[in-house]
Amino acid sequence: MVIKQMKCKKIKKLLQLYIDNTLTFGEKQIVEKHLEKCSECQTELKSLSAMVRHIKFLPEVSTPPNFTEKLMSNISQIEEKERERIIPSWQISLKNLWNAPKYRYGFAAALTAAVFCFFAFTFLFHPSVLPGQRETLVQVEVTFTISGIEAKSIAVAGDFNGWNTSANQLEDPDGDGIWTGKINLKPGRYEYMLVVDDAKWVTDPNAKVYADDGFGSKNAVLFINNNSG
Repeated sequence: MVIKQMKCKKIKKLLQLYIDNTLTFGEKQIVEKHLEKCSECQTELKSLSAMVRHIKFLPEVSTPPNFTEKLMSNISQIEEKERERIIPSWQISLKNLWNAPKYRYGFAAALTAAVFCFFAFTFLFHPSVLPGQRETLVQVEVTFTISGIEAKSIAVAGDFNGWNTSANQLEDPDGDGIWTGKINLKPGRYEYMLVVDDAKWVTDPNAKVYADDGFGSKNAVLFINNNSG
């Protein structure tokens, strides 16, 4: 039964082409062979054929003059109403004012004056702050000092450098076992560990605060504020 339903579904899709006589010879034979045994598809063919005959006898209706232009105009009006419904009314009003020449120049002048006042205020009350320097000013130079660890190299890896094991290397130029290094950091809370000899992760023994690293060990915690050093 399921196979018959599937076949009928395919045949029904070909019936209109069968009526229009646009099927290939092989397709036409398949449809006719199926129609000999399937009363359901025979009924479907009769209904389609009757509909086609009725359509052929319908009087032709000519479109009114400028039908296409009016249709496209109506579509444009509908689209414009949809945009107005979605866009806030204050944006539409501002756009209309901007499109008016007598207001456009006034807006441009006001905007220019506002930008000028902003920069004048910035440089008057913050003369040492120049564009591109603000990011540098909020950073704090932090000095790391590590001792009591026998190593050929020590690096600091933390969430401030993406846990990069080679980005921030400490130095021991005197060979006295005291490793130092400086990193510029923004104020905030950071977790880090020491990487000894490029392989071993070691917790900073001099840290004051620790946090579980989720792997059975401890990360050192560093708090930076504007007065840290």
